[in-house]
Amino acid sequence: MVFLFRDKADINLIFILVLSVILHFHQWITPPIVIANESDGLLAYLLVHYIRSLPPIALVLFFQLLVVSQAVRLNAMLSQFKMFQNISYLPAFAYIILTALFPYWDEISAGLIANSLVIWILIKIFRLYDQTQPKTLEFNIGLIVGVSILLYEPIAILIPIVSFALAIIRPFRLPEWLVLLMGFILPFYFLFAFVFLTNQAPYFIQFLPRLDWKNPLVKPELNIILALGIMGVQLLTGFYFWQQQQSRFIIQVRKYWGVLFLTLLVCFFQPIIFSSQALYASAIILTPLACFISFAYATPKRLLIPNLLFWSAALIIVYNHLA
Repeated sequence: MVFLFRDKADINLIFILVLSVILHFHQWITPPIVIANESDGLLAYLLVHYIRSLPPIALVLFFQLLVVSQAVRLNAMLSQFKMFQNISYLPAFAYIILTALFPYWDEISAGLIANSLVIWILIKIFRLYDQTQPKTLEFNIGLIVGVSILLYEPIAILIPIVSFALAIIRPFRLPEWLVLLMGFILPFYFLFAFVFLTNQAPYFIQFLPRLDWKNPLVKPELNIILALGIMGVQLLTGFYFWQQQQSRFIIQVRKYWGVLFLTLLVCFFQPIIFSSQALYASAIILTPLACFISFAYATPKRLLIPNLLFWSAALIIVYNHLA
């Protein structure tokens, strides 16, 4: 199975779609449920009022379109910035596996939709490296993050990521940091101006991110433990091969991977800091997680390890939905 995705043939786009349909086979029996807490932002509001009421087949198609488009976009990002030695569809392959492997990522949630915003923000950050006049792009990045927080509050976890990413990608210049900060603040400035002019200023605090520190893994069920276990094995394997490849990357690509590593590290704490949706909100970690796990599938010359990782994940996916 893995060898099908190791080249850059366009037919792999069809294979990605087929893989998603197969791994999410249970959705054709039991359609995905819509998980949303209206207090988490506009995305959750739209899910509750416009998506949840859709017929079952529409929910299945919406989920498949969302997941496949995100996987392909992620794959295109890594190819565009030459972050692997060879171009393949393995990042998209890994992304699809992860969405089917972990039950909390196998439903329609605001966190899963917000992952599209995470990919968009990362693309913008990577483009900063070779910009001679980066202030416009930096302002746009801050603006996108600010608007994204209004759409889905847990994306506020990206504020430290974007700030430190700027330090990794660009040499420190105070005006550039101030421009980024202006981008963060501007959506909230206009929102406050609106509620103030409409005599609703006390309600402004409802639009600010709310921290809710809880442990989302209290007495996890067996399927959650198994999914986390195989993800941990895949991630450690990916880290091992990623370290082997580091010396072959140019400085620019090393900085890109530094940003992704920072994103992965910080997003691990996102379900704890913003726990209103428990582990459903953790879907924003999918992007960096799939990137590093891709090394476990792409680097070994022999297919024994990649195939073992894939089939072990496939068995757990079947167990999760048939046991």
